[in-house]
Amino acid sequence: MKLSRYISLFHRQRTGQLRPEEEEAFRSQQDPGLHRELEELWSESRSYKSGYEPDVDKGFSRLKFRMDADRAREAQTVELKSTSRKWMSIAAAIALVMALGTIWLVNRGQGASGMVFTTGPAEQLEVTLPDASVVYLNEDSYLSFDVADGKRQVSLTGEAYFKVAPDPGRPFVIQSNGVRTTVLGTAFNLRAYPEEPTVEVEVTEGLVRMENAQVGQQVELKPKERGVFKADEQKLVKKPAPELNAQGWHSQQMVFRDAALGNALQEIGRYYKVEFKLANKDLQSCALSTEIEGDPLPDFLQVLETIYGLNVEQVGASTYQLNGGRCR
Repeated sequence: MKLSRYISLFHRQRTGQLRPEEEEAFRSQQDPGLHRELEELWSESRSYKSGYEPDVDKGFSRLKFRMDADRAREAQTVELKSTSRKWMSIAAAIALVMALGTIWLVNRGQGASGMVFTTGPAEQLEVTLPDASVVYLNEDSYLSFDVADGKRQVSLTGEAYFKVAPDPGRPFVIQSNGVRTTVLGTAFNLRAYPEEPTVEVEVTEGLVRMENAQVGQQVELKPKERGVFKADEQKLVKKPAPELNAQGWHSQQMVFRDAALGNALQEIGRYYKVEFKLANKDLQSCALSTEIEGDPLPDFLQVLETIYGLNVEQVGASTYQLNGGRCR
């Protein structure tokens, strides 16, 4: 198991967020020595956490974690290589800072600095980067930031909403699952979870270039447009996104105007973190017009039952079967 993965699982276990499927992997691959170090550091971290304020500058000034790290300019995540007990100590320090949501990395040899932010299940994090850009990080996400070669270099695994501070002299470049997204100053949502077959960018304002160098494709996205890279087809496409619904997790609002029900249910399922199974395939193209503004899931299910005459049945912890029904 990768060292960074082990540290992440340790953090989730201590905060009660470890998923059942992760528990077995964590237990079976424990490193006793590293585990003891992490436990000691976790115990000591209580004094830090009790007075911690979620302010990036204050956090850095109080913690001042200095460590050597391999730079990962093009990597999708920052991987720490365990080649000695020195790395074990660094790993323990990282676990302590992960509890606060940020990691400060310094490469003493070249004088360059970088930052890493992580979130676990059901966690979201708002951070202000040194260039004044603001990032809202969704759950189960990992973001690194560095300034090098005249660029603001970012790596994202997961999902984030960006408000990028304008700086024509230093483009803001994001690497995510093989896709490069380049901006100067704009606001947009980027979703790139490794278990999903797509990378998606949806633009609120400004201009964003999305490209995949391997297949030589790129698109420029304007406000209320969405770019989607389909990994299985190795295809990059652009489509309209008038309601900006991909940002629902951040804005807590989704709007549908005569949208195809089948497509709408996919986006709404993301919002509620559930899966909808539409038994009657004839309803896929039925028009849906509705608004969701922080409404609880039972309220939305009632809307479906009322509009389409559907019978909603929960068939799993997060799966709903939609039976019967008709277009209006």
